[in-house]
Amino acid sequence: MSPPQITQLFRWRHRLNGQAYSLLRAVYDPNTGHAVAVVSELADSPAHGITYDFADVADAALPLLRANLSPHLASLLWIAHFGDFSSHDPGGPETFTAIALKVEGDGYRDDDQGDRRLTADEVTRLFHGRPLAPVPDVLAGLEPLT
Repeated sequence: MSPPQITQLFRWRHRLNGQAYSLLRAVYDPNTGHAVAVVSELADSPAHGITYDFADVADAALPLLRANLSPHLASLLWIAHFGDFSSHDPGGPETFTAIALKVEGDGYRDDDQGDRRLTADEVTRLFHGRPLAPVPDVLAGLEPLT
């Protein structure tokens, strides 16, 4: 049996740049309670810079993860994802960055301490050996946000 997964677009509010949306893909291991969430920045989002405000990204995505994967997530690894589908480095290499968030009060806080780059192979291992499908292919199969 494959682990529970979620793939969807979601809206969030960037504290500096206003309304935004991103692609969320996550996998959950019910045996450990651990989830991995990859958030892809999209070029056509009205606001960019997810790594400048990843705490708000995570605060907006967490209810979706709890509703679709498990309300009892024990731990969560957040990963920011960029490539030719985003504004971070159009035409540049695809990158993955593990974001070290801290839980503070009723939400997340990001102090940019402990963030680290991951390879595509590392992300594939985190997704139980399943490589992430290319973002344009995933977007083509999703309903647009309204």
